[in-house]
Amino acid sequence: MIDDTGTTAGDRGRHRSLGAVLARGMRPRHTGGRLPSARSDGTQGLVLVVLVAAFLAWGLLGSLSTNQLAIDIAMFVALAYGFNIISGFTGYISFGQVVFFGFGAFATALLVIHLDVPWFLAAVLGGLGAAVVAVPIGAVMLRLQGIYFALGMFGLAYVVSLLLSQWEFTGGSTGLVVPGVIAQKPVLLSVTGVAVLAFAVNAFMARSPFGLRAMAVRDDEQVAEAVGVATTRVKVMAFVLSALMPALVGGMVAYNRGFIDTSTVFNPAIDLQVIVLVLAGGIGTLWGPLIGAVLLTLISDQLATALPDYQLALFGVLIVLVTIFLPGGVVSLVNRWGGLRREIVRGTADLPTEAELERRLAAAHTPRANDRADDPDLLVCTDVGVDFGGVRALRSVDFTVRRGQTVFIIGANGAGKTTLFNAIAGAVPPSKGTIVFDGRPVHGVPAHQLARRGLARTFQIPRPFASMTVWENVYVAALGGRHRRQAQEQAAWVVQVLGLEEIRFAASDTLAVGHRRMVELARALALGPSLILLDEVMAGMSEDELEVVRDAIRRMPSFGVDAVAGIEHVIKAIVDLADEIVVMDRGSTIISGEPTEILRHPEVIRAYLGTGVGLGAGTAVAGDVTP
Repeated sequence: MIDDTGTTAGDRGRHRSLGAVLARGMRPRHTGGRLPSARSDGTQGLVLVVLVAAFLAWGLLGSLSTNQLAIDIAMFVALAYGFNIISGFTGYISFGQVVFFGFGAFATALLVIHLDVPWFLAAVLGGLGAAVVAVPIGAVMLRLQGIYFALGMFGLAYVVSLLLSQWEFTGGSTGLVVPGVIAQKPVLLSVTGVAVLAFAVNAFMARSPFGLRAMAVRDDEQVAEAVGVATTRVKVMAFVLSALMPALVGGMVAYNRGFIDTSTVFNPAIDLQVIVLVLAGGIGTLWGPLIGAVLLTLISDQLATALPDYQLALFGVLIVLVTIFLPGGVVSLVNRWGGLRREIVRGTADLPTEAELERRLAAAHTPRANDRADDPDLLVCTDVGVDFGGVRALRSVDFTVRRGQTVFIIGANGAGKTTLFNAIAGAVPPSKGTIVFDGRPVHGVPAHQLARRGLARTFQIPRPFASMTVWENVYVAALGGRHRRQAQEQAAWVVQVLGLEEIRFAASDTLAVGHRRMVELARALALGPSLILLDEVMAGMSEDELEVVRDAIRRMPSFGVDAVAGIEHVIKAIVDLADEIVVMDRGSTIISGEPTEILRHPEVIRAYLGTGVGLGAGTAVAGDVTP
């Protein structure tokens, strides 16, 4: 019996049994998160309300020194959460967030002094001004990565501090005196409000599709682009959010202190202290910055009171101990017993049936604007070359994939196969030749736009997003160009058709290599592509796992995929799958044709397969050729 998707009942039964293969014997160390629930939301909300109420009662009803300590704690909580947005969730470690703290302080002071703006409104305007300024700064600075971004932000803070210290309008080296009384209680309420806002923004990052995209950038930016994430836009938006918090706090603290100068509000020690607080609490977590900021600020204050001569030394020893024994921060202690784990984004305990999901997706489907079903050639590469400096990785490659085809590329290691896929997918620019996908050139088109146009790929070395579950890996790809509900249904459908239901909430960093390759295939399929590029997707798999992938490749037309192009060394696994095999050698295509013809060709045997390999009876190759 065949259903309306072209799948037989026997196929469905085999598919379910193959899905069990993936789950058999797999025991993840952790689930990578917890399923969202109204009960958990209510509990966390109640805890937050109780903590804020107790904190304000302690700060407002205590002495002046207690009130000032409470302001400092709220300030560091807000600064820690601001740093956590760009560095914890997005993965760009910044040594220069203090530049926005100083911007907010000076903007507030100047508005109060020269325009007589009320201090609270001035602080809000200063924060919004910093957010606006952060857009061009982020667009430039976020082109840097790793230590270069960190040092670039550090240098930016130093340059801004130096310039303002020479400008008479900003007080020069003498600083600015902010008029009015030092209103500690109103400032405490305001700074605490910013800290709560910062917590809410981090909660949004931890549980929203936008936050999931930011985490994809953190885990692997190139892969994030390949699954349709507009990485530059995500990074700049996260950068703006991370700039808003310190700028708001900076303005309020300027009014609280009554005097500011560049040496205090642009002090790099503020950034260093914030980084320590976040690392101690747990970077990239929701509750870690709060725990780290409150605990360490209180401990530092107590050490300064009880042992002023040894405060810095003892505090330094404490930080070293936390770093050595709690590399995941204090939150990692609670995580060991299942508490304070990040909720799985849009994860659900129950999935609709495969048939119901297919019905919903078909009803919501709108054809791509660039669909060209009348053109048989889906991908055309003409005389493609790629140079890396003086190294020529591709010389002259001609490669065509037609709709309805499954084409595999074979060749020795170093033949240029993966480089060709990188050029097709927009990861590297070709130095010559043309690549046309679905009727339009790919040159100059960002990888995430190609992915959303229907070009999906896997990677030679499996690269699932390590901090995410299997479900989230699939869901973040399904988000490309879709509404959240439709993306959730698309992800659920892919999880079911590939038999990943039982392991969908497992952490990706606990998976065996074969399972990771299945996640890569699922992630590519979740894009809803016209063409899938499979880069050695069957390497390192057991026989059972090979059959799972082979079955999925056979079913690609029923999944809505127009064509498949793959790179493979496991020759016996592709002979009965490929409509055409293309052979590459030393950066060029040397021959292409039907599998039986290609694998018997003398030039192919000499250049790649070796003289001892030949075709057996039927369609199988004698031996598993893995050069």
